[in-house]
Amino acid sequence: MATIGVAITLAVYIGLSIFGAVRVMEIPRLPLTGSPASVGLDYEDITFISRDDEVRLGGWYIPGEGKAIIVIVHGGFQNRIDQNVDTLGLARDLVAKGYDILLFDLRGRGESAGKGLSLSNIERDIGGAVDYLINKGYEAKNIVLLGFCSGAASSCIFTSQESIGALILDGCFPTVRNIVTREVAKRGIPELLLDLFSPGILFMARVIYGYEVVDPLNVISRISCPIFFIHEDNDYFITSEEIYGLYQASNNPANEIWEVSTTEHSQAYKTHPYEYVEKIDNFLSVKLK
Repeated sequence: MATIGVAITLAVYIGLSIFGAVRVMEIPRLPLTGSPASVGLDYEDITFISRDDEVRLGGWYIPGEGKAIIVIVHGGFQNRIDQNVDTLGLARDLVAKGYDILLFDLRGRGESAGKGLSLSNIERDIGGAVDYLINKGYEAKNIVLLGFCSGAASSCIFTSQESIGALILDGCFPTVRNIVTREVAKRGIPELLLDLFSPGILFMARVIYGYEVVDPLNVISRISCPIFFIHEDNDYFITSEEIYGLYQASNNPANEIWEVSTTEHSQAYKTHPYEYVEKIDNFLSVKLK
C-alpha cells in the first residue's frame, strides 16, 4: 500500500511539473498591430535566419542617418510592436536622433517562424540579427542592443559572449528565480509551492525544451562594452537594490544607470519619452566614439 501511495505521489508530482513547465515555457503568438508607416517612418520588410539553428525571423529595417544602429529586443510575451514599451514611438524618436533601427520578432512571435519559448534561444535570434547587420555592412562597434525585460536579460547574456558597441538594459532582472518568485506571488500562489515544484519544473523544462538557467548576474562582468541600465522605481519585478547589484557586478566605470521615478516595469519611455531618448542619445554619443 505504501508503495502505491509513493507511486501516486510521484506521478502527481511529475504530472504537475510537466504542466508547470509547459505553462512557464510556452508563449502564445500575438499578431502585429501596426507598422513603422503608422508613425511616419520609411522602412524595409526583412527576413533573416537565427544563428546556428537557422529559424526564419521577420523584422523591419528602419534607416536613419547612420549614426549607429540600435537593435530593439522585445520582452518575452510581446513582439516587435511591444505595446508595453511603445517600440514604434521609440523607433520614430531614435530615428529623429540619427540612428538606424532594427525591430524584429523573436522566434514564435509576430511573423517569425519557430516556437515561442520563455528565455530560450533568444541569444541565437539576437545573433542572427547581428549577423544580418554585419552582412549589411555595419561594424560590430556601431551595433547597439536595446533590450526590455527578458529581452534585456538575453541581450546581457549574448553580449557577455560577443563584443558590440554598447548595451542598453531596460528592466533587466538579475536572476530568473527572483522574477519567477514575484510572478508567482502576483498570482497568489504560495512561495512554498514554488519551492516544492521548481526543481521538477526546471527539470522538465530542460528535458522537454532544452532549457538551461543562465542568470545575467553571473555573466555581466564578462561584458566589455559600455552598459546603460534603466530601472523604473515602481517595477514590481525588480527592486532598486537588485538593479544596483547588477550595475556593481558589471564592474565597468563606463557604465551608467538611470532610476526613473513614478514608472512601472519597462515603461520609462511611455512616461518620460523626451528624457528617455535624450539620455540614450547622450550616452551613445559619448560611448561610441
